[in-house]
Amino acid sequence: MTTTPTAARAARPVRYKTGSQHCTHPTPTHPSPTRAVPPKPSKPVNGSGGVESPDSLKRQPGTGADASRTAAIVVVAASEVLAGLRPVDHLARWTSHSLFEALGRRAGLASRILGHQPTSRRPRIRSVRAELTMSGACEATVLLEEGNRVRAAAARLERLRERWILTGLEIA
Repeated sequence: MTTTPTAARAARPVRYKTGSQHCTHPTPTHPSPTRAVPPKPSKPVNGSGGVESPDSLKRQPGTGADASRTAAIVVVAASEVLAGLRPVDHLARWTSHSLFEALGRRAGLASRILGHQPTSRRPRIRSVRAELTMSGACEATVLLEEGNRVRAAAARLERLRERWILTGLEIA
C-alpha cells in the first residue's frame, strides 16, 4: 500500500500565517483596582506578648569591641593623669565618681612628691584584651609602653546610659 502525498498532508494540522503571531488584548481605559493589603497580625513571638515596645527598638548595648576600645583610651588617659601630663578633669566623663576622686588624690600626691619634672614619653598601647562578664560588665587588661618601661593595667568597665564607664583601675 502506498500513501499519496495528499493523505500524508491531511494527517498534519494545517497552520495559516496571519501576520502577527502574538495575541493582543484591549488596554483598559481605567486603572485596575488595587487590592488592599491587610496589616500583619500581631502574634506573640516566643511568648513575648505581641508587638515590640519602642524600648526594644532602640540601639542595643555596645559590644566587647566598643568596651576594649574605651578601656584602652581611658586607661591611657588615666596613666597620663598619674604622670602629670594631663589634668584629672579630662576623666570626669569616663570614670565613676569614686574612681575620679581616687585618681585626683593620687595625681595630686604624685605631683607633690615628684614635683613638675618632665617625663619621658606619653604612654602607648601595646595590647588590649577585654572580656564581657555574665553581669554585663567588661574586664580588660591593657599593656602600656612608657619609654623603656612596660606597665600592666587592669580595668573594669560598666554600662551607664548607653556608654562604658571606668569603675575600677589597677596599674602596676
